[in-house]
Amino acid sequence: MASTLAPTVDRQPLFNYTGGRWLWNESEQLSRRRVHFDVEELMRVTARSLGSEKCIEIEKLSEGNFNKTFLLTTDNGKQAVARVPNPNAGRLHYSTASEVATMDFVRNVLGIPAPKILAWSSRRDDNPVQAEYIIMEKVTGKELSHVWDTLSGKQKYSIVQQIVQFEQKFASTRFAAFGSIYYADDLSPGESSRSAHLYTDANGPLTNSKFAVGPTNNRMYFDDGRSDVAIDRGPWESVLDYAIASARREIACIEKFPKFPRPQGMHGGPRQFQPSAARKLAALNDYLQIAPYLLPKNQNLHASVLWHSDLHTDNIFVDPSDPVKIIGIIDWQSVHLSPLFLQARTPALLEFNGPLPESFEIKLPADYDTLSPEEQAKAQKLRSTQSLYKLYEVACFKSNHDAYQAVQTRNTLGAQITGLVGSLFSDGEPYVQGLLISVPHNWGKLVQGTIHENSSCPLNYSYDSQEEQQVELEKWTQSVELMDEFLREVGAYGGWDGWVCHADYDAMKSKLHDVRRRFLDRESRSSEEREQWMRVFPFQDTMK
Repeated sequence: MASTLAPTVDRQPLFNYTGGRWLWNESEQLSRRRVHFDVEELMRVTARSLGSEKCIEIEKLSEGNFNKTFLLTTDNGKQAVARVPNPNAGRLHYSTASEVATMDFVRNVLGIPAPKILAWSSRRDDNPVQAEYIIMEKVTGKELSHVWDTLSGKQKYSIVQQIVQFEQKFASTRFAAFGSIYYADDLSPGESSRSAHLYTDANGPLTNSKFAVGPTNNRMYFDDGRSDVAIDRGPWESVLDYAIASARREIACIEKFPKFPRPQGMHGGPRQFQPSAARKLAALNDYLQIAPYLLPKNQNLHASVLWHSDLHTDNIFVDPSDPVKIIGIIDWQSVHLSPLFLQARTPALLEFNGPLPESFEIKLPADYDTLSPEEQAKAQKLRSTQSLYKLYEVACFKSNHDAYQAVQTRNTLGAQITGLVGSLFSDGEPYVQGLLISVPHNWGKLVQGTIHENSSCPLNYSYDSQEEQQVELEKWTQSVELMDEFLREVGAYGGWDGWVCHADYDAMKSKLHDVRRRFLDRESRSSEEREQWMRVFPFQDTMK
């Protein structure tokens, strides 16, 4: 018997984004998240993948930013999860094909519990569902977020130790090229790495004809119009090629687009920082002159590795009967192969607001006894979180030392510049220019002990250019602080794109209007300035 929905069932909520609303650019945002597909065919494919006769129910699950996710149930009680990517999910074919291959590699080669793939297609024009899709097993556990706050410190540390073990597998599996993992059959010969082996681990160089390294699915090569720009998406055979491609990508986007996305500050207003393509390009071209000298001296940190960069408690599933045992990790979309010194990071579930612990002796505040019960509870929670963070660091130091070194390297001058130039299409050029200006002063330290030790610094900045950079940095910082202040008043967060839940829409729309009016009254010294602010105000309809 065929899997069907009753004719009276409204299919539009299955196609449309229903998880919330936007206060500006709403029609464009919804358009990026609408995907039409043949519901009955998706149900049939799912039933076949489970060895069942038919699906009797399809339930839309909590909606993410890039995919529609459904729980499907068959006539014999089996269940599977189906995901259909939105238009904003990534490049057609490549994003889905890479996600499937990555999950397969992670699960069956590395032994990390990614969901089992039951059926999939990355060719929407060549399958009856008429959309790309992935059907995977339903992870039987429960989200770690449901139990995290009930766990003891010892139990949380057990979770952390397992994550460190997973990350050790990531860091020790070193691919021969940078890009993303695919099945070899999903790439044309010109799209895959030319290396004779796929990766190296403790057993030495290994081949696996099933997999190949192909073009990257890093979202920085897709978001904010980058998908429409002719750029090198890899794969790259060397860490330097990878780094240079990132800078050239930003140059191509700056030259193509008249506006810059995702500003960090209230740029363009009276007496504020004025973004400039010329300054962005100058910083990027300066970087290209010194890119080889900025790479970490420790060659192990150059390794091409995959990394799950979003290990928060909703993406980790644990055994309901043993909540300290991880049995599933989800959300592998856009996971890619990049240098270890840019990939390694502290898991998201350990992030917190507060100072990072500098030693093992993490104390409560000196005035703890005078605090209110609520403040004491907050202080205790902060100390517990800091302690867990420190235990994670120690575990990494002992069993995943290269990843530990990579995290420590992130704050060095060379790594900062290498990482930040990849977002200059959006923002940050005064800060990056300041880092570049410091390069000549730190040149000896940068090249000491390398093959470049006797090289002279290609960069030289005049006194006037250094003074100009300081002025621009002060304006940029002021604009960033102004935006932070505005967002705090609204009750929003950095990078907010106007999304709100349905229940808050009217209240937040009214609040945004009121905060905007007060902002314009406060920051405008004349009607001309008010008009200028209204033209550049970032929280309003702008998309075309």
